[in-house]
This record gives sequence, structure tokens and C-alpha cells, in this order.
Amino acid sequence: MSILEQIREKFPEYEVELIDKGWSTDIKFLLTNRNEKYTLRVSENKSLKDQIKEYEAVGTIKDCNQIITPIKYGSVDKRRSYIIYSYIEGDDLIDVIGKITPTKQYDLGIQAGEVLRKIHEVVNPDIEVVSAQFNRKITNKIKAYRECSVHQEKLEESILFIERNRHLLEDRPSVLLHGDYHIGNMILRNGEVYIIDFNRYDYGDPYEEFDRMTLNRNVSPQFSKGLLHGYFKGVPSEKFWCLLKLYILTNAVGSIPWAQRFSKESMDFVYEMIENTVDDYEDGSSPMPKWYQELIGWNE
Repeated sequence: MSILEQIREKFPEYEVELIDKGWSTDIKFLLTNRNEKYTLRVSENKSLKDQIKEYEAVGTIKDCNQIITPIKYGSVDKRRSYIIYSYIEGDDLIDVIGKITPTKQYDLGIQAGEVLRKIHEVVNPDIEVVSAQFNRKITNKIKAYRECSVHQEKLEESILFIERNRHLLEDRPSVLLHGDYHIGNMILRNGEVYIIDFNRYDYGDPYEEFDRMTLNRNVSPQFSKGLLHGYFKGVPSEKFWCLLKLYILTNAVGSIPWAQRFSKESMDFVYEMIENTVDDYEDGSSPMPKWYQELIGWNE
């Protein structure tokens, strides 16, 4: 029996439609029953215990109606578990933001930054020191990159920067992270930004959440600036820029072995992202990325 047949058998009261987009290894379905719609995400990589943890973590976010809501979790069979979320009807923001004025793009970024602050109000209930947690990530990502068959010469200087700046991770707070907070995981509905796809949620330094900023700025620098200003209620501090550079470069180093393992078809995208990331930090005299420096004074 196919997975689609299994889902239809398990949820007979719903029409079941495959959602064929995104890079997650999970299989996603739209469940529809008259006016009710839900997103069902089925995983072979997560146990039922993992799904319960995600359900509880996302459910602790308070006073924010601009994120998807976890509804239910369970098992499909011995190999697969699932979690059901509310479904947000609207447009993928990444597809429509280019049709919106730069000022409105900035305003939508402000919204996204304010929503992110709400997510980060959830403090890690089982605190592990961030420096130990992320230093382990750094070590693993550099190791995976060194062992990978594909390399990018421009990343060598990035690795040097990462190794020299591990000390920046000391004494950082640990909060709930969306884990993949970028414009591709946002829905625009009636002028408001909604956040979807928490399947990579984690706990860690709130500044780590911005490590997808290169992707955001590729689509809309104005949105990206608004995201930062909405989160920080103004211009971020120098400490933020230094940590952001560390997190973004670490993400770039880890992107090649990740793509080689899980999504070889996305290698062209990964190479472009690395090129843009390195270009953003070509000026070694400042931790502030070039795209933001170019917008200083705009809309202020």
C-alpha cells in the first residue's frame, strides 16, 4: 500500500492531497473536510516521541496568531510518525514579494521580526550551554565539509574566521528556534505574514536564527532590513553583526555536505548562496554584510 493510500485510509473523513514543495524529507499532505483544512507532515526520520516534543515546543508560543498551530500527532505505521498543523490559506511570500513596493516589503519584514520575537520568548526548558552546543555543530560541519567530495575554495577563509571566533559564543542565551526562518517559510494573507514549517525547530542562541539571511536578502534586501529592525526595534548592535557573521559562515560551510547527502539537485542553489555569502563579507574591516551597508539611510 502506498503512503497516499495509507493516509486516505487513516483519515477517511478528509480529502487528501499531496503537497509537493519544499526541501524537507518529510512527506506533506493537505487534509480538507468542507471548510476545514490542515497540513499533515509524515516523517520516517522522527519517532512519535520526536513529534510529541515538537508539538509541545511549538505549542508553548504565546500571544501570536501569525504562526501555524500544532493540532495532533500520531503514528502512521511502525516506520512513520506524523504531526498535523493548521493550514494557512494565502500566497507563498517568496512568490509574490517581488510584486510589492520596496516600502511594503520592508513593512512585511518588520512583521516577520516581531513574530520572531514572540517565538524567542520561549526559553529552553533543558538548558545546554550555547557555546558547547554550537561549538559541537561547528566541529561537525567543518568535519563533514572536509570529508565531502565537493569543495568551494572561497570557504577556506570562512573556516579560518569561524575557528578564530568561537569565543563569541560564550554566555549566550538559549531559546526556542524556528530553525529555518526565511522568506520561503512564510505565507502572505490579507497583508499579514504567517510562519509555517517548524520541522527544524531547535533550541539555541536567538541570533543563530538569522543564519538564513543570505537567502532573504537575495529575494528582498528591504524585507531583510525590516526583519532585523522589527526584531531589534531598531538597528542591531555590533555584537549581533559579529555573531551573525559567525552563524552565516558556519551555515554556508555546512550547506555543501548537507546538499550532497539530502538534495543533490539543489547544488547550483547552494553554490550561488555561498558566492553571495562570501561577497557579503568581502570587506573584512566590518562584520556588517554589504547588502545592509548598501541600505543604510534607506527608509530611515
